[in-house]
Amino acid sequence: MAVSPLQLAILLGRSTRRALRRGVPRGEIVRQVHEIGFRSLLLVFGGMVFFGAVMTAHGAYQARKVVGDLSIVGPAYFEVLIRELGPTIAGILAAVRIGAAISAEVAAMQVTEQLDALRLSAGDPYAEVAFPRIVGGLIGVPALLVIGTAAATLTTVVVSTYAYGADGTAFMDPTFVDLGDIFAFFAKALGYGLAIPLAAVQSGFSARGGPGAVGAATTTGVVASCMLVLILDLLISALLFYTGL
Repeated sequence: MAVSPLQLAILLGRSTRRALRRGVPRGEIVRQVHEIGFRSLLLVFGGMVFFGAVMTAHGAYQARKVVGDLSIVGPAYFEVLIRELGPTIAGILAAVRIGAAISAEVAAMQVTEQLDALRLSAGDPYAEVAFPRIVGGLIGVPALLVIGTAAATLTTVVVSTYAYGADGTAFMDPTFVDLGDIFAFFAKALGYGLAIPLAAVQSGFSARGGPGAVGAATTTGVVASCMLVLILDLLISALLFYTGL
């Protein structure tokens, strides 16, 4: 079972068109924002706290070996965290949790014929199942990435100050941060927020067979979501580089 860009494009177009035609399910969207955002918060926050601590330890080792002062690397680290490491590491953490949850849920609905029952009752799986999860991802994932990046930044400040005796505020110095870095962050956040639920829903819709199909769909959803995060990271970074942002 594989997920192709064409399948994702068709899913996005069909879900959006049918939801707008039938009416946007606002209540389900709110529920999905809660499921995607709030229920993934602990994983993303905790993971980024440890990531910030590890990066600080690595930065301290390299800085003391080369220049002897950890605070010198602070502004450059802050730029890299906002433009590259923050959104991508947090995006992968989110992709694991969200990709597994959505893929398993939709696949279970598929193999137990709940989606067929929805169609027979004049419902539409694209409008009522896929679309709320896509919109929930577009809202929830960027919020998670903002919180995760902030957690990594604050962890770096605390660890560099109390563990290494450096000026922790240097790791929040915006000297090297410009509008291009902010734009890159939110471009990646929105891209990940769209790609993760699309891959997960498509994996669930493609499930066929018995209970074992749910596990296969979940695996596909997680792998596809994580790979899309990395691919989008490369594409967006390359595009911004060639456009001078």
